[in-house]
Amino acid sequence: MTNSNPSPAPNLLPVSLSPDWQRAFIDWLTNLSSSRTRRSYLAAWRDFLTVQAAAPARISQSDILAYRVHLDTVPSPRTRQPYSANTINQRLCALSSFFKFAQARQLRSDNPCEGVHRKAVSPYGKATWLDGEAEQDVRLLRTVDTTTLQGKRDYALLLLFLTTAIRVEAAANLRVRSLRYQGQKVYLTYLNKGGEQVEKLLEPLTIAAMEDYLTARAGDIDHLPPDAPLFIPTDRGQQAIAHLPHTDTQARAGQKPLSSRAINKLVRKYCDRLFGPGHGITPHSLRHTAAMNAILEGASVTEVSQLLKHKSMGVTTVYLHATDKDGDKVSRRLGQRYAKRLQDDAE
Repeated sequence: MTNSNPSPAPNLLPVSLSPDWQRAFIDWLTNLSSSRTRRSYLAAWRDFLTVQAAAPARISQSDILAYRVHLDTVPSPRTRQPYSANTINQRLCALSSFFKFAQARQLRSDNPCEGVHRKAVSPYGKATWLDGEAEQDVRLLRTVDTTTLQGKRDYALLLLFLTTAIRVEAAANLRVRSLRYQGQKVYLTYLNKGGEQVEKLLEPLTIAAMEDYLTARAGDIDHLPPDAPLFIPTDRGQQAIAHLPHTDTQARAGQKPLSSRAINKLVRKYCDRLFGPGHGITPHSLRHTAAMNAILEGASVTEVSQLLKHKSMGVTTVYLHATDKDGDKVSRRLGQRYAKRLQDDAE
C-alpha cells in the first residue's frame, strides 16, 4: 500500500515555513533557469531572513525597505566592503521573484517588493576591454608561444573569446562534439546564459587555431571522443610539440576540462605579461573587446546584439557610446582583423 501523503519538503530557510510555503519555495527554486541563479537567489533569501527573521507570509513592504537600508549601510561580512548596486538589486530581485510566485500560488495577495526602488546602475559601468584602436588585443595574441601545447591551447581559447564573444562558463563546458563540421564550415554549439542553445559559425582563423591545438593534443582530431572536453589542463604544456609523444591519455572522455577559474588565471597571466599587474582584464573583458571591435570593424547594433546573444538590444547600445559605425558579418570581420595583423608577423 502506498502512502498518499507527500513527504514534507526540506526547509532550506532559517525560519519555519508551513508545508504550503515550503513546497512553493522548493517549486520556485526548481523553476529558476539555472543552477547559478538558484544558488544566488537562495543565498539572497537566507541573508534576508537572517536579517529580518520573519515568515514570508508576514513580510511587509517596511521589512523590504529596512533590508534595502541594511544592504546600503552594512558591509558584506565576506568582503568587508559595501555591497555593490548590482548585488543589492540582485537580492531585491530574488525576493520579488518568489513573492510573484507566491501570488500565483494564491499564498499572498500582494508583492511587498513592489514600489521598492532598486539602485540605478549602468550595465557596463565597470566594464573593461582591450583598446582595439591601439591593437591591445592583437598584442595579447602575440604574447602567446604557439610552439608548445599549452600555447596552442591558450591561443585558440583567446581567439575564440575575441571572435565569438563566448562567456567563460560556456567556454569551460565545451566538448569536442561542440564542433560541428558541415562541408568547409565549422559551427560551435554551446549553452548560453539561461540555458539557451547557441550555434555560431566559426571564422577560418579560429578554426585553424582550434584544429592546430587539437591535432597537437591528440595527433588526430578523430582520436578524441565526442564527450572529451575541448580545452583541458596540460601536464607537459611547456614542452615543444616535437618532443611530445601522442598518447590516448589526454584524449579520454573522462579528462577534466579547463575550469572557469583556470581560464581566468590564464587570461590574467597573459595580460600581466603585457600590461603588468592591476589591469583588471578578465575573460568577460574579452567579450566586451569583441563587441567594441565589431563596432570598429563596421558592425551595426543589431549584428553586435546577435554576436553577444543579448535578450534586449537596449543593452547592446551601451557599446555605441564609443563609436557609431555600421556593417555586417561580425565574426568573419573579427577573424579578418586578426588574420591580417598576425599574418604580418609571419612574413
